[in-house]
Amino acid sequence: MLRVAPDAQAARRDEEAVRRVAEGVLAAAGVRAAAAAGPALVAAAFAVQTANLPNVTAGTDTATGEPLGPVGPAPHLARSVERALAARPRGADLTGGSRLVGWERAERAVLDDSRDRLAAAWPEMLTELRICVAQVALLEGRAIDGFTDFATHGAVYVNRARLGASPRGLPGPVRFAEALVHEGTHTRCNAAQLSSPFLTSAADGVDPVRTPLRADPRPLAGLFQQAVVLTRCTELYRRLLDAEHTTATPALAARRDRLSSDARQAIGTLRQHGGSLTAHGLAVLGECDDLLRPTAV
Repeated sequence: MLRVAPDAQAARRDEEAVRRVAEGVLAAAGVRAAAAAGPALVAAAFAVQTANLPNVTAGTDTATGEPLGPVGPAPHLARSVERALAARPRGADLTGGSRLVGWERAERAVLDDSRDRLAAAWPEMLTELRICVAQVALLEGRAIDGFTDFATHGAVYVNRARLGASPRGLPGPVRFAEALVHEGTHTRCNAAQLSSPFLTSAADGVDPVRTPLRADPRPLAGLFQQAVVLTRCTELYRRLLDAEHTTATPALAARRDRLSSDARQAIGTLRQHGGSLTAHGLAVLGECDDLLRPTAV
């Protein structure tokens, strides 16, 4: 079950449930994947379910082995990027494409800095991320800023541009910390909804809706995750502002306010479709409201 405030115990339970499902799929198919773990294990189960059997054993792992650690290009991760590109809306700008790249030493240092800032400002979030996110894959190319894919659950994909400062003055480590919270929250939601759905079957009949983060209309399920992501990212900046007093303070405050506004927009739209939310989904929205209250203007 999802809590908007980080909950390590609930996260562990949900991640264990995902692992059991993946192992069950492989066992039922008579496939041995003793060496697979994390995203590679889930990728093998996905390959079995889609009858993509030649790729069952292709999950070579190039990660460091530490939670929330950098991972290099690997076949099962590259297939996730291909699926993400194929899922881009018609007419989307795919100039420059999107591909996996390895981590340079300086980029690993920014990742370390991002994790250190999370440890200082929001240690509970860092703990949950270390449970949910096994690997951080780096993307290059303008087509995709970041994403998750349940077929490689436990890996998050972030564009390397997020490692650098923004034109508005956000430091690179702060931008990447936000990306970790953003994509890590999608990972957390994906695991939680496996056993405790946020939406009822009535949501399938609701037309796609406008959302803060995507130009194309999205299903209610996508909007729901956006609401949780935006709420958590708002809280991240609120905490960073409490912990840091630097020349970047105006940029942090502006980002917090933008995220807060987008979160409230997402929640407002979801409230209009309250009949499509489960009791769990409604409770999560209530927690979003509570966490956003300190940023109300």
